[in-house]
Amino acid sequence: MSAKRNFRALVTRRAGSRFFNTLTQQYVNIYMVELGLRESDVGLVNSTSTIVAVLPATLLSFMADVKSRKIAYLIGLFLEMLSPLIYFIDGNLSILVLAASFSTIAFFGSSRVENILVADSVRGRERGFAFSVINSISTLVAIFSPVIAAYIINYMGGLSAEGIRPLFLIQFIGLALVSLPALLFIQDVRPLGETSLLNSIKDSIEIIKLNPWLRKWILVEVLGGYVFSISMPFQMIYAARVKHANEFIIGYMGLAFNIGNIVSSPLIGKLADKIGRVKTIVILRPLFYSSLLLLILAPSPEYLILAWLLRGIFFSSVSPFQALSLELVPYEYRGRWSAIRVLLSMLFRSPAPYLGGILYTMVAPETPFILAVIVDLFLRLPLIASMPETLNRREYLSKFKSPNSKR
Repeated sequence: MSAKRNFRALVTRRAGSRFFNTLTQQYVNIYMVELGLRESDVGLVNSTSTIVAVLPATLLSFMADVKSRKIAYLIGLFLEMLSPLIYFIDGNLSILVLAASFSTIAFFGSSRVENILVADSVRGRERGFAFSVINSISTLVAIFSPVIAAYIINYMGGLSAEGIRPLFLIQFIGLALVSLPALLFIQDVRPLGETSLLNSIKDSIEIIKLNPWLRKWILVEVLGGYVFSISMPFQMIYAARVKHANEFIIGYMGLAFNIGNIVSSPLIGKLADKIGRVKTIVILRPLFYSSLLLLILAPSPEYLILAWLLRGIFFSSVSPFQALSLELVPYEYRGRWSAIRVLLSMLFRSPAPYLGGILYTMVAPETPFILAVIVDLFLRLPLIASMPETLNRREYLSKFKSPNSKR
């Protein structure tokens, strides 16, 4: 009963937060540029915020194993709420770094703890579908959020800093309200083993030594920075400044993304539970490359809507990706496994946004997107394809070597 209540509360919270986060998601980097920052400065803000967020995000994941999933989650939600409030209050460079840092902690810290809570609340054979359901519902709730944001921006004066700024206040108030179900109803549904922070850190290192494919997965996540972190901060800037997309085109890009994601996510979740997580992730990869190439080659702004429709379908592979990343270790190691992934991936991927900004300004605006395709296709994809399948839990765990087996 507690597990079902947890899942319902997590669905409610994720859906609500998705709606309010999507209001600003496509405009936050345009907001920085409209405040007077160059694209390289936007990259610097994102890189610096990643470095600042490394320790808090890592500690949240360790806390999920050592202390309590719920406490770690609630701390992360509080920090997430501070980000839009700070964006709304001020716009100087140091304040932007602080706001971006809280947002990064939420993405790498509290969102991973939330995924752990989701995984704890459902059975293994249903986990891929459960992730797709919770992601689909949250996307459905947020389906018109980008278009609503476009109308608010238009009403407030257009695609400018002052037109975008009110969205952050709405986001802050909304996040505070939708976090109430988490505060009231979410509980730790399974007992945690007795362990200290020091032992938890030692176990994190030990499981990576004992299971070499976990090292490959960490490399997958590090390289993800040179796919997504190097390109995503500049996509909407590129759409607005190079492809001349206005706030409505950007809004409808978000709508197309949501529609593609909603339609495909349950189907992809079922497919992942049938043929396996790894195969499903690999099958959908070409859609990501197609969306970036269409972004670059679009002859008019309207084509960007199609590009984001393809991107939305591709992002339905996030559900099997989330399931796979957690199923690579047994239940009792999920928090510390997330912690070591956060620590290493954030440290090594932190230069990526700044590199993307330099490439955007010094070489050509399209360069970060082309590099993202090259890194994913030739480095990341082969690593993902080589990962062991986790769909049969008993078979997979029989190969997994635990630190406890050595003690």
